[in-house]
Order: sequence, then C-alpha cells, then structure tokens
Amino acid sequence: MHKYLEYFEKIVGNETKEKELKNIVSETMEKIRRHCPEEFYCAMYKVHCLAYGPHFDEELAKKAVSAMRNVDGTTGEHWSMEKTNPLAEQNGIKEKADFYYTMNMLYSDFSDVLGSEASTYVKMAKAYMHDPDAPEGKVFDIWLAQMKRVDK
Repeated sequence: MHKYLEYFEKIVGNETKEKELKNIVSETMEKIRRHCPEEFYCAMYKVHCLAYGPHFDEELAKKAVSAMRNVDGTTGEHWSMEKTNPLAEQNGIKEKADFYYTMNMLYSDFSDVLGSEASTYVKMAKAYMHDPDAPEGKVFDIWLAQMKRVDK
C-alpha cells in the first residue's frame, strides 16, 4: 500500500472521493478516540490549530463557558458574545472567542473579588490574554489542560 499522502494527492480534486475520504477519516478518528484517547486528542489539537490557530472558535468557546460554575452560584455565561465582541473590537483584540471565554472565566472565578463592572474585566482579560511571558494560545491551551484533568 502507498503512504497516506500519496493517496490523498490522488483524491484531492475529486469531490466524490474527497467526501468518501472525509467519512473514512472521521470513522477512523472515532475508533482512535475510543482506543487511544491521547493520540486522538493530540491529533484533534493539531487539526483545530490548522483551522483556528491555538485559539477558541465561537462554538467551542460557548461550550466551554456554558460548563462554568460561577462563584456567585450561577452557571454559564455572564456576558454574551454579542456583549463581548464589541468590547474586544474597542480594545484591539482580534481573538474574539478567546476574549469571550476569558471575560466569562474571570467573572466565574473572581466576581466575588472583582465585582461586576465590565470595564474591570475588560482590562483583566486583555492583560491575561496578552501576558508577555506566555505563548500565543495561552487561553485555549490552559483550558485544554484543565479539561484533561477533569477527564481523568
């Protein structure tokens, strides 16, 4: 048999074959997820980064935020994306899904200390996201690390 890339190069450009390849890879990834979860998550992280960089996309950010248990006894988002997106734009933040997640994470964990003033959370989120000691993707990578601990 040929190497996967040789097959891939033969298939690309043929819409019918590309669709079948997607099905084959998807089914195979599900088997890997069940039998080799570490390999699965490593591969999926690489695929996610190809699509979005080391950042949240809107759907995953909303999923992550919806699972938050807030110190004020509520769950989920305090600020919607409709509220955080303009704040991100006003503050020159291009990773809007990361900003949405960070604003809500900070509220979830620290509202009993920081209060409820949105401008405080904007400053904190911007500082957290642009930490000069941290690599790009800090927000997403820390969330992933927390999820790995939860899964164990």
